[in-house]
Amino acid sequence: MRNALVVSCMNRAGYAGFRGDGLQEARPPDNATALPAGAWGYLGAEIAGVQGFHPPKRAVPAAAPAPPAGAGEAYDGARVDCDRQAAERIGAPPGPGADLLGRLFDDSIAATGQDPRVTAATGEWAACMAAAGFRADAPGTLPDRFRAGPEVTPAELATARADADCTTRSNLAGIWFGVLAGYQRQQIDRNSQALNAHREAVRAQDARLAGLLADAGSGPTP
Repeated sequence: MRNALVVSCMNRAGYAGFRGDGLQEARPPDNATALPAGAWGYLGAEIAGVQGFHPPKRAVPAAAPAPPAGAGEAYDGARVDCDRQAAERIGAPPGPGADLLGRLFDDSIAATGQDPRVTAATGEWAACMAAAGFRADAPGTLPDRFRAGPEVTPAELATARADADCTTRSNLAGIWFGVLAGYQRQQIDRNSQALNAHREAVRAQDARLAGLLADAGSGPTP
């Protein structure tokens, strides 16, 4: 979004060849294994055997394109001005609802971790790991133990495979996410008015941003 607005602004400022100059849009993680383990245990036995607790290696980003011919003080000034205009047009996230969502999410995670169903499943997982020869009190301790090293080791792969197996045997992931969903449904019911207001604010912002993108796309082209 920001990139499209800056490109459109720079084109209007006379830099018809400007295509972003290294600006990158925010992108989601490459896949669900970017952070493969958490409080729920390891998800994905196939990845556990090759990746361990390390996130997948990402491709080295391409170098930013060189500034267009004639770039200089005027070009730099236009870039700064277009960045400012884009930030102003996008604006801040709508209302206090975003803070409420963050607080409710944090509360649901904390409640899930203390729930007797989750603590029992975590205990079963730990017993399974111990029987396999790996000592750990909870799945979340394993990434911290292994990710400090730059490369995946055979010991890490063996531990990750055991984690994946014990997560399945104890159904820790299924229990953890099921309990989390229950707490979050309760939060939705208790905060329905504020959450509905935030949803409408987000929809209104989405419509406004869609209009901005349409305006940016209708600008002059080289």
